[in-house]
Amino acid sequence: MKKFLLITALSFFFLADFTGAQYIYPKRELRGAWIATVANIDWPTSNHETPGRQIRELVNIFDKLKAAGINTVYFQVRTECDALYKSSYEPWSYWLTGKQGQAPNPFYDPLAFAISEAHSRGMELHAWFNPYRAVKTTGEYQIAKNHVSVLHPEWILDFKDYKMLNPGLPAVRDYIAKIVADVVRRYDVDGIHFDDYFYPYSPKISNQDEAAFRKYNDGIKDIDDWRRHNINQMVAEVYDTIMAINPHVKFGISPFGIVENKYAGTHGFESYKAIYCDPLTWIKDKTVDYVLPQLYWEIGNKAADFSKLLPWWSSVVDGRQLFVGSFSTKMAGSDYKGSPSELEDQIRLSRQIIRVGGIVFFSAKSITDNYSHFSDSLKLYFKYPSLIPVMNWKDSVPPEPPTNLHASVDTNGIRLTWDRPAIAPDGDSAYRFVIYRFSSPDEIDLDNATHIIRITDNANDFYLDISAETNSPGITYVVTSLDRMNNESKGATVSFTIGKK
Repeated sequence: MKKFLLITALSFFFLADFTGAQYIYPKRELRGAWIATVANIDWPTSNHETPGRQIRELVNIFDKLKAAGINTVYFQVRTECDALYKSSYEPWSYWLTGKQGQAPNPFYDPLAFAISEAHSRGMELHAWFNPYRAVKTTGEYQIAKNHVSVLHPEWILDFKDYKMLNPGLPAVRDYIAKIVADVVRRYDVDGIHFDDYFYPYSPKISNQDEAAFRKYNDGIKDIDDWRRHNINQMVAEVYDTIMAINPHVKFGISPFGIVENKYAGTHGFESYKAIYCDPLTWIKDKTVDYVLPQLYWEIGNKAADFSKLLPWWSSVVDGRQLFVGSFSTKMAGSDYKGSPSELEDQIRLSRQIIRVGGIVFFSAKSITDNYSHFSDSLKLYFKYPSLIPVMNWKDSVPPEPPTNLHASVDTNGIRLTWDRPAIAPDGDSAYRFVIYRFSSPDEIDLDNATHIIRITDNANDFYLDISAETNSPGITYVVTSLDRMNNESKGATVSFTIGKK
């Protein structure tokens, strides 16, 4: 405990004033937002809108997220054993069309469209699944005939007004893996993302799964240990499934921020005991590529202090990536009574603690609707483009650099052109390019993010720098290649003498 408090104290001591000249912007940082579709939280605003209106809304969301500096989107495609994509296994979502099982008319595929919109803006798209929730609120709407709760009632655990797939059944694990496999095979997703709805938060499960425990206990005597084992088995099976189909697709989970209170000196809900969430095992067994804990409390919160929890998570994330989930909808809301700088303080703190690779905001609405000028603040903190952190265990081979880099004066600025690089030893080529600008060759420092002027949205072989000062005596550009896994090549350099006008 003393170790984590010391880390926290040092973090605050070294926090730089954002307005100061010494503020350091990270070159690699995941900057994310969750787009929640359940209950139409973020999109679509109504499940009775026309497809055309829904499409325009989604384009607007991506435009605003891009403008705020977001580089990764977690798009909810499975809310309660349904689909916001064309599925042969599960019905169309009620939250999309107003009737579960009814396809959009005229037809479009939201997941395919979202992937296209994200990639065209240079953003990653992770398909977000709720693995177990089957019916969020019993009786809220009519369930489709091909819904899993109708086809396989024996797989369902029933609660007062809630239904979920039974994690204790091997058939359920296989079913979830099959659903994920279908998406990984058919869609160009960058990642698969699970939220933390495993066993119910409330009411806590009691004896609903005793029959499954008797039949499938695998020799585990304690039912709580068995429940955690069920979740861990499912996570491992999904990870293996993804790796077998496309090992470049990332897999991560956003667990509740508190595992057990004993770890970080908290006094809140313990997900390890209540919903049987065991992220330390996923990290140890390497069955996830990242964890994104939902640290939805303030710095200094008496029950769950953000500044205690984040260093603890950093200390346990061994060999996998850590991103932090922040409750921006609450903390940027008009009725929020806490510090007006809370979210900014969380960004600054996350940048000071080792092994924290970025921050993700719940939910996108806080950015797209610019709650309390939150989007405006992000444009300052995310002022310079950032590369997404690499996952060396998935791919560590950099692409080849571009060749024949050339600069010339254009009507609207300085035009850079280059030739696409050769294929790298692992078969990858350039997926995008990074453009750096310096005042001279002596100033070149590719670790300094303030010199990144653009990460291209695609693999085009040109860039027009309209922000260059064409009356400066000279400019040096460096262009590097990025592959799909965000490995960066060495740079191609050109120094361009303009001459004063």
